[in-house]
Amino acid sequence: GAGPGEEAAMERERKLRERVYRAFCTPREHFQSQDEYNDYLERREDVAFNLVEGIDLESTEAELRKVEQENAHIIAAAQAKEVEMRQQQLESGAGGPDDEGDALAAEAGGSAAHRMSYNTSEPAMAAEPAVVPMLSSETPEKDQVQRQKRLALLASGWSMELVRKRAIQNA
Repeated sequence: GAGPGEEAAMERERKLRERVYRAFCTPREHFQSQDEYNDYLERREDVAFNLVEGIDLESTEAELRKVEQENAHIIAAAQAKEVEMRQQQLESGAGGPDDEGDALAAEAGGSAAHRMSYNTSEPAMAAEPAVVPMLSSETPEKDQVQRQKRLALLASGWSMELVRKRAIQNA
């Protein structure tokens, strides 16, 4: 197996690539041609490679931040969709009550690694922006309102574990 140094390097690369793939999430449908889309995928891979290899970090980070800002609405919608899907899995009995908040928070944090592919024919986050139901003029049931608030908190990275850790630190 890989030694501790190699494992740390692989984990670092995984996290960097996950961040890049999360930012470069524009679906194929938004491009007018396959060549334009392929250029986008090549740009995504160039950014990932430069970050992993430490090449021209300042301008590469600036480019990544710009893409993250441009795609913020798509990224947030994808994260909310992931949280909602995980919530549905948990409600159907796929997870226990003790790990529910942590699991949802992990999903909300963008754990796209399990889907991340190095196949450049399709981006890892090519999901259409999710339509997250918002509070409308109609008054939804109290449970639905609580669920929406919880999903929003989890999508922002909040979890009960964070609350517990902070309480311990402050004690």
